[in-house]
Order: sequence, then C-alpha cells, then structure tokens
Amino acid sequence: MEELHNGVVGPVRGPVVQAGAIHGGVHVHPSAPAPINQLPPAVPHFVGRADALDFLSAQVDRQSTLLITSIGGTAGIGKTTLAVHWARRERDRFPDGQLYVDLRGFDPRGPIDPATAVRGFLDAFQVPEEHIPVDLAAQVALYRSHVEGKRMLILLDNARDPDQVRPLLPGSPTCVVLVTSRSRLGGLVAREQAKPMALDFLSSDESRELISTYLGADRARAERRAVDELVERCARLPIALAIAGSRAATEPHLAVGELVTELAELSTGDGLDIRAVFDWSYRTLSAEAARLFRLLGLHPGADVGVPAAASLVGLPAPRTRRLLNELIGAALLEVRSPGRYRHHDLLREYAAERAAEEESAEATRAAMTRMLDCYLHASFAGERQLYPYRDPILLEPARPGVLLPEVSDLGSAWDWFATEHGNLLAVVDLAVREGFTGHTWRLPWALSSYFGRTGRWRDWEATQLEALAAGRLLGDREIEALALRVLGRVYTLSGRYRDAVDVLNQALAIPVGDAGRAHAHEAISLAHERGGAIGDAYSHARRAVALADASGHRSRRVNARIQLGRALVGVGDLDEARDRFHQVIDMMAGSGDLISYVDATEGLARVQHRLGDFDGAVTRFEHALECLRDFGDHWSRAYTLCRLGDSHAARGRHGDARRAWQESWDLFTRIGHPEADAVRGRW
Repeated sequence: MEELHNGVVGPVRGPVVQAGAIHGGVHVHPSAPAPINQLPPAVPHFVGRADALDFLSAQVDRQSTLLITSIGGTAGIGKTTLAVHWARRERDRFPDGQLYVDLRGFDPRGPIDPATAVRGFLDAFQVPEEHIPVDLAAQVALYRSHVEGKRMLILLDNARDPDQVRPLLPGSPTCVVLVTSRSRLGGLVAREQAKPMALDFLSSDESRELISTYLGADRARAERRAVDELVERCARLPIALAIAGSRAATEPHLAVGELVTELAELSTGDGLDIRAVFDWSYRTLSAEAARLFRLLGLHPGADVGVPAAASLVGLPAPRTRRLLNELIGAALLEVRSPGRYRHHDLLREYAAERAAEEESAEATRAAMTRMLDCYLHASFAGERQLYPYRDPILLEPARPGVLLPEVSDLGSAWDWFATEHGNLLAVVDLAVREGFTGHTWRLPWALSSYFGRTGRWRDWEATQLEALAAGRLLGDREIEALALRVLGRVYTLSGRYRDAVDVLNQALAIPVGDAGRAHAHEAISLAHERGGAIGDAYSHARRAVALADASGHRSRRVNARIQLGRALVGVGDLDEARDRFHQVIDMMAGSGDLISYVDATEGLARVQHRLGDFDGAVTRFEHALECLRDFGDHWSRAYTLCRLGDSHAARGRHGDARRAWQESWDLFTRIGHPEADAVRGRW
C-alpha cells in the first residue's frame, strides 16, 4: 500500500477581502453591488409564444401579493426557454435582480436538494460564509430576509414537486416566482395559489418560423413543402425542431426533402420519435465529437467545464473546445455560462444510452477514472493552498489524458471549490456507486478544508462517512483511522462532543503508528476540553505529547503541546502551560507555520487572563483575532472573541466586553454551534 500521512483540517485563509476590511494597510471600502443575475444565456433562436409571454406579463401587472406562476408541459416543450426569454425581456421589472436554479427534478441521478439551492442563493447575495447557518430552516429564513422588500424574480427551473419548491419561496410580496416543471404542481396551485400555465406545442406557423431562423428565409420559402413535412415529423416540439434546424443549416448542399427522408427512415412510426431526431443529428457528428457527446452522459453533475470534459475523452483542451463547439452547433449541448456546458435532460439521458451501447466496459471505466482523477487532483491542489501545513496523503499520478485546471494559489483554489462544489459532491456519489474505492476516500480528504472553512457540516460529515466505509471495504486500517479522525474533527467543530469522542476512541483502538495515535489523543483532548471534561482533556493531552515525541513528527509534537497547554490552563497549572506555549513558538522558528503560532498566542492570552494580567490578555487575544480573520477560521474566532470579552469584563470595560460577546454569539449562531447559548448568557 502507498504511504499514508495523517492529518486533519485546520484554520485557513479566507477567499475574499470583506467590505470595509483592512487589507495590505489600505482600508477597502464597499462599492454598490450590481443587481444579481443568475439567469442562463438566452437561446439564439426564439419564436412565437406571444400568448404565453403576455400571460406572464399580465400576472405581474396585476400583482398584489407574492406572485407564483408555474409553467407546465412535457419534456422538450420549451418551458425553460420561455421562462428565460421572458425573464431577460422583462428584467427592468426586477431592478434588484434575478435568481435562478435548475432543480433537476427529473434527472435520473436525483433532484437538487433544497438546501443546496438555498445555499446557492445565499452565495449570490455574497453572504459571508461565517454568516450562513447550518440548519436548513435558518438558511431559508436568512435567504428570505435578503429578498424581503426587494423587486426580484426567482426562477425555479425543472421542479419535481411542490415540496422541492416550498423552501425556496420568498415571503416578500414584492417578489415574483416562476416555476417550470413537467408535473402539474397541483399542490402548489391549491396551497400557495400559484397561477398555472400549460405550455403546448408550437403552432405550425411558429414551427416554420423557428426552422426558418436556421435555414434563412429564402431557403425556407423555396422548400416550403419540405419544411412543412419536417415540422410535422418533429411534431412541433421545440427541442426536436432546434436539432433539425441545426442539422439542415450545417448541410446546405442537401435539400430539406432529403433530410426529411433520412429522418423518416430512422423513425419507428408516423408521429414524433424524439430518439430518431437525436439519432439523426448524432450520426452526422465527427467521430470525436460523437464520442465526447456520449461520454458527457457519464458526467454526474449539472454542468461541466473544459478540464473534466477533456479528461473524459483524454484530449487536449483546444481540441476539446472545438468538439464542444461542434456539439453546440448541432444543438446537442448548451452553454450554461462562459466555459461551462450542459445537456438538456432528454439529451443527457440519450447520451448515457449511447455510451452504454457504444462504449466497452473498459473504455467507460477508463473515461470515468480520468474524470475522477481530474476532480481529485485539482481538489488536492486546492486543499494544499487552503491549508498548506496539513500532512498530505500521497496520490498516484493522474492517468494519461487527464487535463488538470490551474489551481496554484489561494484565489484559484477558492474559485475551483466554489465553481465545482455541486459537481464534487456528485463525483463522490459516482465513485461510491461505481466502486472507485480509492477516489471514494481520497476525494473527501481533499474537500475537508473547504467544507470546514465554509461551515458545510452536512456535506463534510456525509463525505467522511463514505471515506470511512471505503477504508473498511478496503480492509485498510490506516485509511479507516484517518477517516475517523477527520470525522471526529467534524463533530468537534460542530459542537457534537460526545459523537467526536466516540469516533476518536474508535480511531484510537486501531493499531497505527505513534504519530497517528498522538493525533487521536490530541483530538480527543480537544473534544473533552470543549465539552468541559478538563481532567480527561489533560490526560489525553499528556499521552499525545509522549507519543508525538516518540514519533519525531514535527507538526504532531507542536500540536500536542498546544493542546496540552490548553488543558493545563483548564486544570490551573499556569506556569507549565506558559512554558508549553513558549516551547511551541521556539519549535516553529523559521517554519512559517502561522497557524500554530496563532494557536500558541491565543493560549498565552488564556494564561495571562488566569494570572490577572487582563490588559496583556486583551493584547494577545486581539493579535490572535487579527490573524484568524486572515485565516478565515471562524470557529476559533468565535471562541477567541468570547475569551476576549471575558478579559474586557474583568478589567471593567463592559461595553467592549459586550461587543466581543455579541460578535462571538453571532459567529456561533451562524455556524449552528450550540455554544451560542452559553455566550448569550454572558450579557
């Protein structure tokens, strides 16, 4: 087995400079944000639907309360196209912005969880991560507070049922909600008084107009009868017409009648055969583009970037972009945003069918492996930027043909995780489902700092449980112990101290080296200390130091001493505690490990407070907080602010104390931590 180094997430530097913050000696002033616009790009060819557009506008004209309109209709009828076209046309009605989410209600891989959708809305409002609570109900309340009183459109695309929609409804009567779904959403109509609108097929005239936008007016007039036959063969379904029009436009040397004959030969009946339309377009693709199309059907996320697409086919980026453009030209792929691509639901299903029929099991496995390698190695690089002092796991080199994005600094790391967050969760699920056990435990490791930094406790716990299951499936005790230690960290940071101690004791029972056992004892000590069991915290910290010294592992020796210092403060042995913290500072000389330096500084502030040197304690606490703001470690900030408030109160500065406690309470509340109640009781 490859060598495995042990480590868990620690404090990291945040991704952005907050408005009004001090950065590089310059005070950064906030600027007025532009209105939010999450809408997808408008389709290049939109025709007709005048009655539907007028209906939507009339509803807004008559609005007197929260307006919810549901657009229903069969797959491929053009619900999203209509909604986006109307939203873009009427953007002046919504001066405060337009929110959008594809709920993927009928995706065979499952719909979007409402919590994920709400989190995306909060990100659009640029809510700082430390201000986003863990609990879904609290997140929904925060989202609704941001839209309260605003003139906004919320477009909920491709909903499965009313239960998926309800958490995303704003409470403000100034907002308009537009929902699209294949279902009738009768419950939404009955309970929330949504205004239903059933979307029908295009009329014959509208269908001819749509085909004409691809052929050109002259060609459409010259071949009117053949165009009419093509319209009827596509049954006036917009997605079929768009594909047919794209095909006709790319083969101007063929008469439209010849294309109709080809399509008729592929059809299984007189009516619409959507698969025949897809086959008809698919078979005209170049071999490489056809292979990219079907392999994209293996991708589990809502959209895909160039690196993952290139990795699926094992081709360089420029060549992959040309193939993506070929698919867009054939109307078999959509541009979601610059550099991001997506299939229509029906085309996604068709692409997966083509992959199952045309790719061998070995080729499919190889493509999935390259894609997973792309996500794993990029996330690993991002993790090393977020927390460079964490002991890394060792990775095998990425397979030949994998295209890796540039994740070489802190900014690009945050961009990677923010853009790919949904896809990363989806690829972990894919790794589990398809038996990629190595990726199943390595990907969660690479996501740990991001999830911890952003307070995504549920995602962090769920992925670590998968990593734990993978370690046990492999029969690898070191992987199992590592996953248990990270899981213990999840539970400690989220205030679940008993759960933390339980899983960390399980880790301790696994025979690993001295460094791993030292880490487990240190983590158990922290959980006991936070939970108020100071005696247990002290004994485990002593054991952690002994094992860390025996291992010779530098960071384990440093961290064990920091934790022992904290426990010594708790039991009242202040002289030894001070010595331990100074030991840490001496051990770190020249290492550049500012995280451990801050931990030691905060520990010395605790000692000074207990000795009655409250002014000195305040100075050290404030210095630690200054660094913690840069690291983005909101959990540690909350605890340090609470202690700063205690020191202010002890020296009679009750106004300063209250402000520190209130900020601490706010942070604990935002990350859903039970310590918030104890802090609130201080004032």
